[in-house]
Amino acid sequence: MKKPHLIALGVIGVLIFAVVGVIALRNSSNSAVTEEPSQKRKIQEPVNVIPVAERPYVQITPVADGRNIQIIVKALNKPATEVEYELEYQAGTLLQGIFGLIELSDIPSQVTELLGSCSAGGKCSYHEDVKGGTLLLRFVGPENYVVKQDWKYIDNSEGEAAISSKDAKFQLVSEDIADQKYAVIYNSPGVPEGLVGTMVSDPYSLAVSSSLSGQGTLTMRAAEEGNLTIMGWDGEAWQAFEGEVEGKMITAEVELVELYVVVTQ
Repeated sequence: MKKPHLIALGVIGVLIFAVVGVIALRNSSNSAVTEEPSQKRKIQEPVNVIPVAERPYVQITPVADGRNIQIIVKALNKPATEVEYELEYQAGTLLQGIFGLIELSDIPSQVTELLGSCSAGGKCSYHEDVKGGTLLLRFVGPENYVVKQDWKYIDNSEGEAAISSKDAKFQLVSEDIADQKYAVIYNSPGVPEGLVGTMVSDPYSLAVSSSLSGQGTLTMRAAEEGNLTIMGWDGEAWQAFEGEVEGKMITAEVELVELYVVVTQ
């Protein structure tokens, strides 16, 4: 092949390489612009920053079958139209999660969730050795707010009379509890209206798989020392339970009701 032909082929090759490079660079630039919006992260509100007086009263209740629980929004102290929930819990060695939405057009409002999973064909498997975990609630309204608290699931098949909360600051001994097969103790974000005194502990919701009644000995730990009293909510009114105070601890004989909190007068 003659030398001029070789030079011409070389020039053509260089031109083709340059054109391909420009096209590739342009496509790469367009791809980066297209993917940028998908990389934006969802903005979430901070957790547990609203005043305690504005937080909702919520309960987690075990169902008698031992396979389901109910999340019940019982009172709103700050307006909201709906609530997104993220229920996390330990089942054996695995961490499980349930996500959903509750409309709040009527209060109380609730949802029932399976502690397990079901296939499209309807076959269900149930989680064993459920211990509880956390419940995150994202309320949507004129001002969004988020609360997150602990909950403990108690399988009481062996009829134990002593139960306690996940943080061990709520300890109850009751022969009437021994008759309950399942129980949940939940650090409710807030309380119903009408509480007298200054709240100095988390509110603790007590829910069981059948009707709640009877008596017991309750020990609770407050955040500070003082003239401590345990207040109990029976679903309609507050009751005061005086007891023996030692430092930040108070022990009292109580009626079994659905919610307890320590106050100072």
